[in-house]
Amino acid sequence: MEQNLRKKVNKVALVLMFLLLSAACNKQSPAQDVTDGMDARYNHELQIGNKILEVQVVNTPQDMQQGLSGRTSLANNKGMLFDFGQQENNMPYFWMKDMNFNLDLIWIKNNKIVGITKNVPKPEPGTPDSQLPFYSPPSPIDSVLEVNAGWADRNGIKAADEVDFK
Repeated sequence: MEQNLRKKVNKVALVLMFLLLSAACNKQSPAQDVTDGMDARYNHELQIGNKILEVQVVNTPQDMQQGLSGRTSLANNKGMLFDFGQQENNMPYFWMKDMNFNLDLIWIKNNKIVGITKNVPKPEPGTPDSQLPFYSPPSPIDSVLEVNAGWADRNGIKAADEVDFK
């Protein structure tokens, strides 16, 4: 009898361990954004005019390819800065693959905005990747800032504004 009880307790313990491991594996994906201001990814600040943004800087091909894809949202005072370094004549193309919200793309060269592509829409569900449009800057850039759609207009941001990296 005591041995049967031990077997049952062991089975229950194994099931509990499995459930705990499953829950740990299904935690919030790192691709999702945390909008409560406690996300350590946003560890840089930049200032445009009198507006200060917390940004996540990406500069590796893998991080740039991922970008904000798959995230569910982006807080209003946050953005993602794609840092291309000192590459000459850099004219990257961006697309909205796996995006869940609309963006403004702010094109920057030598700490100055050279253009803004406003209200770039997320893809409609079921749109094949081959039908997604590409977006590129009006002239060579060294960085791109992605923010929520409408952010540039709401904050009076325009071409030729200075960008100060803190």
